[in-house]
Amino acid sequence: MSIPKSGSKAPQRLLAALLGTLLALVLAACGTSDTADRSGGEKPTTLTLATGFAIDDLDPMSNGFWAIEFGHAELLMRPVLNEEPEPWLLENLESTDDLTWVLSIESEAKFQNGTPLDAEALAAVMTYSLENVAGLQPLEGTTVEATGDHEVTVTTGAPAPNLPYLLADESKFVIFDLAAYEAADGDASKLVDAQIYTGPYVVESLDTQTMQMTADEDYWGGTPPLESVTVKFIEEAQSRILAVQNGEADFALYPPTDAARGIEGRSDSVWVSGEPKGPSFQFQMNQKTGPLADPLVRKAVLTAIDYQEIADDVMNGLYEVSDGMYAPTASYHQTMYATDVAAAEQLLTDAGWVKNNGAKLTKDGETLTINVLTYPQQPDSDTLALAVQSQLGKIGIAVQIQQVPDTEEAKQDPGITWHATVEGNGTTSFSGDPTTSLQSYFASDGPRNHTGIDDPELDAMIDQYATTMDPAERDLILGDIQTLIGEQAYMGWLGMRIPGIVVSPAWKDYKMPTANLWVGYGTKP
Repeated sequence: MSIPKSGSKAPQRLLAALLGTLLALVLAACGTSDTADRSGGEKPTTLTLATGFAIDDLDPMSNGFWAIEFGHAELLMRPVLNEEPEPWLLENLESTDDLTWVLSIESEAKFQNGTPLDAEALAAVMTYSLENVAGLQPLEGTTVEATGDHEVTVTTGAPAPNLPYLLADESKFVIFDLAAYEAADGDASKLVDAQIYTGPYVVESLDTQTMQMTADEDYWGGTPPLESVTVKFIEEAQSRILAVQNGEADFALYPPTDAARGIEGRSDSVWVSGEPKGPSFQFQMNQKTGPLADPLVRKAVLTAIDYQEIADDVMNGLYEVSDGMYAPTASYHQTMYATDVAAAEQLLTDAGWVKNNGAKLTKDGETLTINVLTYPQQPDSDTLALAVQSQLGKIGIAVQIQQVPDTEEAKQDPGITWHATVEGNGTTSFSGDPTTSLQSYFASDGPRNHTGIDDPELDAMIDQYATTMDPAERDLILGDIQTLIGEQAYMGWLGMRIPGIVVSPAWKDYKMPTANLWVGYGTKP
């Protein structure tokens, strides 16, 4: 298999802008965005994004994914919606046998500090990633060798059919100047000065409120279209939207879906939407302790949820129904759940739960209560949790909702009682690969398997899927995986969000990018 680069030599970046908003007082203090005339004047030469997620530093091992999304770093392969990734920093990627891949590097590619991205530099940083990135553990035994000035050969320890996706994943092989990174020795200010990435925009400064970037006039792919890009960190969603409406930002990222209705018809902001790549919100259930440790109760919960009502009514038609763990357009999609309240009630009866006079379910004197965690960075998590609360309440399940700063931390905190979480995570990776999400969330030793799934049969299926090269056979295995996950009700999915952001009028023609690649070489109004 060979994946050549298509199109012109200069990469056309998928782009856009991040979360845009500021509390009114903060807006005034932080200055304004050099955007276009709001009545339709000159095209803007700068871009300001507002995001709910702060960036701590430029360390590629902890914050490299932000570098990919905001245009100061690039990947070897580029994610493409519903297709295999395409070359980005590579000219070509070829599989010569089940274990061998040849990577041909763009001959002009270089780091922002001027150091060429040649075969020796690429082999060094890929080897470093293999040794230090937890998500690359499945590639144990893999070696990377420079086999030409601009050619690297990767030899995997076992067949790795998803390698193109791993090379297009922002959390796996982030490309940076390893020598300059190690020379900075963890000093945040030195990392800024080291200019270790290859992207079209160079970070000039980073603090707790703002990241400021300027165009790299010597960028290997051509002259970037914007003079500068600014990212503002604004946790509260409505404040991000207000920043756009007040002319203080160009993009408000991660707006709550219910904000779309209020944007309609306004002259100071526009709702821009894209195409969903699959389920957007996981309904994770704690299988280590509490009522959801019982598979009958888990299955009852997932059968009682009205997915059509969530998509059409709760989310105002800006969601599509999730009836399984993948998009219906995927070749491997399988229907896993369907709403059936009567069946849900029977499952609860089979599990020993009975309704008392107050119509609450009880068992051994205990009321069936589920504590659900949400988090502010994804405002839809609260809306979805409220919908689940209402729907489950009708069959006697009490739902308590608790918003926490970070659900990943909360699930590992012994002081927090949780039975379920509403998580803004899909079931394919950043690049569209099912493998890494299965290994992370569903494998017994998965790094994000905080729910306690421990199923040797499922582990064996995941391992088989991860090493099978034939696409048709992979689809069959993935079908069996979905069947098992559905039978055991290991996880649910509350809907496929039609991705959307709020933009200023000057950016109304902005195309929503694949995989949150908000800013890149091709980003312009």
